[in-house]
Amino acid sequence: MKRSLSFFRCTLSAIRRLTHDRSAASGVEFALVLPILVMLLFGTVDLGHALTVSRKIDEIASSTGDMISQQSSWTKSDVAKLLTGASFILQPYDTTGLTITLTVNDVSSSGSATVNWSAALNTTALNSGTASAIAIPSEIQETDVQVVLTRVQYTLTTPVSAFFSNFTGMNGYSFDHHFFNRPRVTDKITYN
Repeated sequence: MKRSLSFFRCTLSAIRRLTHDRSAASGVEFALVLPILVMLLFGTVDLGHALTVSRKIDEIASSTGDMISQQSSWTKSDVAKLLTGASFILQPYDTTGLTITLTVNDVSSSGSATVNWSAALNTTALNSGTASAIAIPSEIQETDVQVVLTRVQYTLTTPVSAFFSNFTGMNGYSFDHHFFNRPRVTDKITYN
């Protein structure tokens, strides 16, 4: 009995000493906080990549539409070169999943827009006479004046987004940006 009582006292004494000992508290706190800090660091870097790609996608859409709107006539080979050149804006990111769809739309007096001509990179161009893929805002519509619509789509997959895709069901960041321009030289842009 004395023996078990002395063991109990020793154990109780050791527990009291540990509860009052603060010499390793900062090490334990650091070990608990470190995984959270590492996740925040990787998440910040990942979000930075996504914001950079979003800005580049906007630049592709606006630059392509702006260049198309500056001439009254384009050839198929010139537009194909322009779209290929615009895809280089996305570098150093992989451009294999990048799609650019360029349409020049006719706007009727009722406000409906139909495709006059279209060109595309890494996807199929829209057929002439089909309805515009994106509704053209009434503020920029003008009867018998074409509207240039550039649509850029891209999915960015980063190591962090790939890791979390198991939990979220989303595979990366998906971007779908578009930009409208009106012709600058004449009301119509021809395509040969």
